[in-house]
Order: sequence, then structure tokens, then C-alpha cells
Amino acid sequence: MSSLPQKVAIIGGGPTGIGVARELIEGGITVDLYEAESDFGGVWNGDAPCGRAYESLHLISPKFNTQVPDFPMPEDYPAYPNHRQMLAYIRSYAKAFGVYERAHFNAGVETLTPEGDGWRLKTSAGDNEVYPLVIVCNGLQRVPRYPEPPYPGKFDGEVMHVRDYKSAEQLKGKRVLVVGGGNSGCDIAVDAIRTAASVLHSTRRGYYYQPKFIDGKPTPQWMMELGNKFATKEETLAYIEEVFRLAGYDGADYGLPRPDYPLDGAHPVMNSLLLYHIGHGDITPKGDIAGFEGKTVRFKDGSTAEVDLVLYATGYSRDFPFLDRTLLEWKGDIPDLFLHSTPRNLDNILFMGFINAAGGLGDGLKTQGLFVLNYARALFGKTRGLQRFLAAKKADTPDLGQTYFIDSYRHQWEADLWKLLGHMRRYRDMLADTAPAQQEEPAE
Repeated sequence: MSSLPQKVAIIGGGPTGIGVARELIEGGITVDLYEAESDFGGVWNGDAPCGRAYESLHLISPKFNTQVPDFPMPEDYPAYPNHRQMLAYIRSYAKAFGVYERAHFNAGVETLTPEGDGWRLKTSAGDNEVYPLVIVCNGLQRVPRYPEPPYPGKFDGEVMHVRDYKSAEQLKGKRVLVVGGGNSGCDIAVDAIRTAASVLHSTRRGYYYQPKFIDGKPTPQWMMELGNKFATKEETLAYIEEVFRLAGYDGADYGLPRPDYPLDGAHPVMNSLLLYHIGHGDITPKGDIAGFEGKTVRFKDGSTAEVDLVLYATGYSRDFPFLDRTLLEWKGDIPDLFLHSTPRNLDNILFMGFINAAGGLGDGLKTQGLFVLNYARALFGKTRGLQRFLAAKKADTPDLGQTYFIDSYRHQWEADLWKLLGHMRRYRDMLADTAPAQQEEPAE
């Protein structure tokens, strides 16, 4: 380690990469940030291939907990900013904290290979350097994921993944089937009614639909302000569910199946309009698909429909194209990462931002960045804190809520945000122990 410069490489210029870079820079660590596109933004960089923003997109997390506490969004931003406002905020954050000066743009990482105590990083722009620590922040929404196994039969119409959705104009005059019950699927089903000839929405299970506002406040803020009003979590959830029902957000009232899991057992669906449009006949809800034949879709309830376009809002797969997959240990379909960030078998690479959680960006960005800063200092200093952490990550199994969520691909990296951040702060403090590492006694 001592032969390498004490410098950190960050892969990815989305919000997490920028947030990590800010804390490292302020902590006195030299940083090189590599971004494949010509500017920052990640999924919010709608004009770039990495962008996942479409014309009508707004945040599903409110301004109050999406903004970083010490860098608030402009006062004239609404409770739920649109994607253009979010992109402007991200870039202003990077500018304010000197991240642009450390960025290599149009420099997609092509290979990341172990070399000595570090990693040799090569980019499409010709960068070729070895780093003692690499932070991977290339994002969750990389490679489109489709239903597995594929639905039987062949569909003769147009097929699109939400990755390529930019505007309702793409659906104009078409009979559209949106597949997927997450936030993207619900939002795009609502967006589609503006131009499509008809809209069907296929989901495989029941969901809880949460309005964006309750009592004149963003719903997450209203929930947080409940505090300890009730004696148990179960009582709190029962109260929230009843308020949602009275407000008109119980899917069962619209003929949809009831969820078979508790309110906090899945990533929340924040959508004030889906049930409204189902109730008005603008969106026709359907169950799971049984198969295709030409332009005919058969559903498992025995019904059929003719459609011109199937739009899959079925998520994304983890993808690290620059890294040999066999270097990581895997747990199911995702890397086995302690705290959803730290490989148990590798000590000089971290993966940040690879979680789903019911919370805004600002709740975790600084905590994650400070964790990385303390890790970098401990790694470079070969401290007792690092020694303790490396032992802990192999032995500890902190409760992140992972056994509580429903069994689905995306929920493999879902976490109870407050539990995760609490544990991350605890291990960050462990890493802050700057005493020299204890030497192991030689065997007799």
C-alpha cells in the first residue's frame, strides 16, 4: 500500500459519486472521478445514454429529505421537484464543493483489474493509473431486466423497456400495455393516458399506493411527524393504512388485489393519480401475463386484449462491465456486500449507492460519504480501526431489515434506511480509531 499514492478513484458522476467525492475532498483526500458522459447527473442526465428521465418526470421523494441538509434546494423549488430541477441541483452541488475540478468527463471505465495492493483503471479517454482504493458508484439502473422466464409465445407488436421511455409522444395513438407495478410502471401508466389509444397496466401482486400529500404535507414528512404517537410499530402502520384508505388510496376499493405483506414490507409506491385514473376508466388494471400470440395478450385470469406496444417497467440488473465478475462473491443475483457497500472478500474497493430505501437522497448522502472518508483514512493509515472493521465485516450480520421485505429481485438490496444509516455511522466511528494496527503475535 505504501508504494501507491494515497489517492481514490470514483467511478460514476451521479448523485452518490458526487456526494462521496465532496466528503473525500473536504477531508483532504485526493480524488479522481471518472464519468462516461460529458457532465454530471447520472440517471437525471436525461439527454445522455445513462439518463432515465422522461419529459413529465418528478421526484417521488420530497424536497425536504432529498436535499442535502447543509446545501438546501432553492426556495422556489416545489415539494416534488421535476427532473430538470433535480439535475440543476446535482450540478450546483458538484460545483459548490469543487467536484468538477476532480472530474474526468467522457472517460468511461473500460477495465478495472487488480494490480499489487491496488487496482489498475483504464478508461476510453486513455487514462491508465493504479489506485489503492476505488469507489464504484455506477448506479442501479444499468441493464434492462425483463420477466424471467420470458412469457410464452411471440408478440408481434412493439416492445420497449422503461430505460428508453422519454415522452408520451412515443405512445401516441397506440394500444399500450405497461408491465410492472413499481414507481416507474405506475408513473408511466398515468403518463401514457395523455396520448395512447388505450392503457392496460399489468401487475403480479397487490400493492399499497401512497398519495404524495396528506394533510397538506408531503406524505413522508407527515409520516415522520407521527413520531411516537403510537406505542408500537404495528399500531403506527395500522393508523397510516387507515388514513390512506379514507383518503381513497386503497387499491382493493378499485378492484385490485390486497397486498399479502405489511405496509413497510416493500418499496413504497408514491402515486396520487394511478387509482384516480383506474376509477375513471383511463387505465385498465390487469393481472400477470400468461402469454402472447401476435398482438393478442393472454392474462392469467383468462382474459385477452389486443395491444400495439408492450412497455416493460421491470427493473434493472446490476452491471459492472469493467470488472471481472469472479472477483466478487455473490449472494443470489447481487454481490454479497456488507452494509450493501463493502465486499467481504476485498478490502480496497467499495460499492456505494447500491440500495433501495424509503427515503430521499439527502438522508443518506452525507452519511455514506463520511463512511468512505473514514474508510480511506483507515486504509491508508493501516490503523487499528481498519483492523477492527475488516474483522467485523466478515463476522457481523447487522439487521438492515433484509429479512422483512417481500421476496423479489429488487428487494434483495432493499434496506430499512434508518437501520442502515445507524449501522454505517457505528462502523464509521469504528474506522475513526487512528491508533496503529495491532501486530499479530508470531506463532511459536
